[in-house]
Amino acid sequence: MSGRSFLITCEHAGNYVPGNYRYLFLGNEAILDTHRGYDIGAGPLAEYLADSLKLTLYVNMVTRLLVDSNRSKFNPEIYSEFSRSLDPVVKKFMTKKYYTAYRQQVYEWIKDRARKTDQVVHISIHTFTPVLKGEVRKADIGVLYDEKREPEARIAGTMANELSALAPQLTTRHNYPYLGTADGFTTYLRREFRPQNYSGIEIEVNQKHHGKAEMEEVKRALKGAIASIMSEEAAVC
Repeated sequence: MSGRSFLITCEHAGNYVPGNYRYLFLGNEAILDTHRGYDIGAGPLAEYLADSLKLTLYVNMVTRLLVDSNRSKFNPEIYSEFSRSLDPVVKKFMTKKYYTAYRQQVYEWIKDRARKTDQVVHISIHTFTPVLKGEVRKADIGVLYDEKREPEARIAGTMANELSALAPQLTTRHNYPYLGTADGFTTYLRREFRPQNYSGIEIEVNQKHHGKAEMEEVKRALKGAIASIMSEEAAVC
């Protein structure tokens, strides 16, 4: 094996609405600033990790309420109630420009690096709302992955262990608050690449830490955990 490449992405980094589509949110602009509009704090976290670890980063700044780049084209949740009724021709153009373009550049990067280094470790950064539909989410960090895929499961297990060791005061859980095999960009990419060529791990951070001192602990722990995995993988290779 010639090595591994590491990539960080953030599918819900921003709540930007391109000018042509701002009319869709007239009177409802406030929703763009909520967890429905984007993953609060995910963008800055992804940028911090990429900058500090010198890793390639792709971020999508367009609000998922227009088109959700973390959903498959066949998932009805790819569009929200604000964009679902767009004229089919307009919707097709919008999807190509803000959905397909983002996903394709990530896909091409992975395809190119997997060919050169044998495997890509893709870390997708997300955050989750502390309370959803009355349910309090009981975790600080979630590590999402497909437990049936190796070496993805091993890498994810190491990451979770490192996070627990580096920040024992934070609760780290496996495949929480969502299953790693649920519909998402990493799930799509797993179908495109063999297990030995691609590992897709989603990191979910509780939004209750955004703007608070604990967020610095989260950042340091994630940086340390990823750095440890990078060192381990380099030693293996």
